Amino acid sequence: MTKLVEKVFPEIGENLYTAVLENGLKVFLIPKTDFQESCGMLVVNFGSLDNKFTIDESVKVYEEGIAHFLEHKLFELENGQDVSELFTNAGANSNAFTTFDKTCFYFSTVDHLKENLDLLQHFVADTAFTEESIEREKSIIEQEIDMYQDDADYRLYQGVLENLYPKTALARDIAGTQESIARISVEDLKENHDVFYSPREMTLLVVGNFDKDDIFNQIKESQKDKSCVSHDLDRQELIYEPVVPKTAVQMEVNQPKLAIGLRGPALVEGASTLRQELSLRIFFAMILGWTSKRYQELYESGQIDDSFDFEIEVYQQFQFLVISLDTSVPIAMATNIRQYLDKVVMSDDLDDLSEEHFEIVKKELYGDFFKSMDSIDNMSTQFINHLSDDETYLAVPKILRTLSFEEVLKTGIDFLTQSDATEFTILPK
Repeated sequence: MTKLVEKVFPEIGENLYTAVLENGLKVFLIPKTDFQESCGMLVVNFGSLDNKFTIDESVKVYEEGIAHFLEHKLFELENGQDVSELFTNAGANSNAFTTFDKTCFYFSTVDHLKENLDLLQHFVADTAFTEESIEREKSIIEQEIDMYQDDADYRLYQGVLENLYPKTALARDIAGTQESIARISVEDLKENHDVFYSPREMTLLVVGNFDKDDIFNQIKESQKDKSCVSHDLDRQELIYEPVVPKTAVQMEVNQPKLAIGLRGPALVEGASTLRQELSLRIFFAMILGWTSKRYQELYESGQIDDSFDFEIEVYQQFQFLVISLDTSVPIAMATNIRQYLDKVVMSDDLDDLSEEHFEIVKKELYGDFFKSMDSIDNMSTQFINHLSDDETYLAVPKILRTLSFEEVLKTGIDFLTQSDATEFTILPK
């Protein structure tokens, strides 16, 4: 009989309860008695990168955007009713999103956790697809794609990824393209649903004010009729093409937008993605964050404004940094920033790279973590986004405590020396 396994995090006063059901579903429960609200998240290991894979020795290739399309279609029931209406009638807010590597369906509620948790587990199992409903959905998603392509900040981010990872799904909108969406069929959606919407490819997270044993028993009851067909599934590895050095487009913007992207190497097998991400966040906050002298100099001289930001993404197969800003002199700023990064690699006596500054930034990340734990939506999303077989988001304080200045410095310098860079600029029409 499957039982919950308790893991205690004394540093943060949290208890995590985990189990893997007989059908393969992974369950994570985080009771929070001080929360009025509860949240349920069902995560499927199926994202925009998974349109090419091998199953039972058969190679499958599908259109880009199929994971996102399937996310949309599962909200429509056989009678045409939208599942979100059922959640609303049961006193819950619901939504879903698709990322590079996952699709997530979730709800939050105050009083009706069990009812909504049951609905969450059951509606994703049904595929009430018809040719008519598929064609109707295509026009909706095409409008969504157009909307995002008209957003300059989104286009900036997507453009730099196109340069960093050409000829891969990372270079494409998660929703796909107008052309790829038009080619998706009912059969394509059902085939992908059969492969990925299996309990073995799913994780269920519940956070909030509930009795762990009561909720776990309900989950087991809901899952008892959901068997898992065993498949030999092999996802295609990301192919690294040469980085495109520089591109630019024109849009309706008031002033140019610049993005500098750095593509690091894939992580070695068994490396902690969470530790790598935290190390890089500390390192780049030290040299580019608002507490750095470099940032203050650029800001006070008017060379950057509040649009200046950087984002770090770390996955097992890929990791990248994107620095973005609005600037009237994109060529000069790109040169300025890239020369500074070169200087960071070559010099070991920069004021910003000190142990004192390291401790300041680390405390800031501690604060960000504990702030996230006060929001059920933020906490649940961070937990799902940092979930691996070996660690969870709740390990952040322990990792921060064990990170040394020397390790962070080495991780950051190694990333800079091993990365390939690109520039993407949006110019006013």
